[in-house]
Amino acid sequence: MPGAILLLVVFGFIALLLGFSRWLARRHWAATGNVAVAILLFAIAHVAWPAVMHLRTYEALLPRDAMVAQVSCERTGPRTFRLTLTRLPAGRMQVFEMTGDQWRLEARTLVWKDRAAQIGLPASYRFERLSSRRLDATRSSGVPAEQPPELPASYALSDADEAGEDVWSQARTGRRWASQVDPRRVYGPWRPLANGARFDVWMERPSGSIDAQLQALPANEAAAKALR
Repeated sequence: MPGAILLLVVFGFIALLLGFSRWLARRHWAATGNVAVAILLFAIAHVAWPAVMHLRTYEALLPRDAMVAQVSCERTGPRTFRLTLTRLPAGRMQVFEMTGDQWRLEARTLVWKDRAAQIGLPASYRFERLSSRRLDATRSSGVPAEQPPELPASYALSDADEAGEDVWSQARTGRRWASQVDPRRVYGPWRPLANGARFDVWMERPSGSIDAQLQALPANEAAAKALR
């Protein structure tokens, strides 16, 4: 999409040059038309640019199941863990300190419709939040469990102050974009925080459906054992 904005700007400059040459040739009406076209192209690029910058933070949502991340856990203390999220296929890694018994990923999805779909805008997703929770604050004997240091219960995976126009939020509130895109929130399943456990995160999307699902499947014996 940034390429389309660049083309608009390039064609705008071409229209300006044509307008200048036709003005020198005393073809004033033709020059005025070229300048009007240039202004229109620049205006479209200016209006569309913030939305394009926002959409660059999303990844393509494939029409088939695809592995989009890996999550690995390492115990650092009583009910505290270091969790590593590796995004695929880019391989970008993020490391978080978490407390509790389970973790879960949350994502946004954008599926374009009507005219936007006809011009080929791709469905996309973006990881939004990584959360943890405790299942029980006491041991089975009734004795309070040792409390680990307080750590954030969740982490935002996107920059709340990022530049651009938040297409997803505006479509959800019905202000703009609602007629062109279907915004959804997708929650993955809760999975155990266990030492050495590794999970493969899949984005599943039935063919022809706008609904997507996040799945976290055990990728090693430690994860499989923790699920049992």
